[in-house]
Amino acid sequence: MPRVPTSVRAVWKSAELLIAFHKNKNKQRRDAPYFWRPKDAFARLLAKPEDQEAVVVLRGADDNDDVQIKMHSDKIVVRRDRALGWSGVVLDDTQIRIVVDNVLIRVDPDGGVVVEKDAEKTHLEGSGEIFRFTPDAQINVSADGRRMWRETEDNVDGFSPDGLVSRRK
Repeated sequence: MPRVPTSVRAVWKSAELLIAFHKNKNKQRRDAPYFWRPKDAFARLLAKPEDQEAVVVLRGADDNDDVQIKMHSDKIVVRRDRALGWSGVVLDDTQIRIVVDNVLIRVDPDGGVVVEKDAEKTHLEGSGEIFRFTPDAQINVSADGRRMWRETEDNVDGFSPDGLVSRRK
C-alpha cells in the first residue's frame, strides 16, 4: 500500500450552513447580516436574494483558511479573507469572475478572458485577438498575428502584411 506523505493535512475541519438575513423584521436593512443556523441544516429561502441568502462556511485548519460559499438564485459567490492567492469567485449564467492577488479575471461565455490590475486591462477575445490597455499605450494583436498596432499619446505604430506604419500624432 502506498504511504501518504507526512506533509498532507486536512484542509477543512467543519462545514456550517447559515442563513444570512440582510433586513430585520420591519424590512429595514441591517448594517451587518444576522446569521441564523437552521435546524437540521435545512431552510427554505422565502425572501428575495437581497434580503436573505444561504451561506455555507467551511472552517479551515487555521482561522484564516475559512471559506464562505454564498448561494443566490442567480449566482454562487465563494470568498475568503486572504491577502495572497484567490479571495473571491463569482459564478453566474453570463460569466465567471475571479479575484487573485487583487487582480480581477473575468471569463466570458465566448471564451474571452479579461484581466484587470490597477489601471491596466488585457482582453483575450474568444476569437484569439488581443487588446491591451495601459495608461501609456493601447495595443492590439490580431488572432492570426499578421497585424499589430500600438497607439501612445504621441505615436501610432503598426505592421500588417501590407507593410509598416509609424507616425507621430
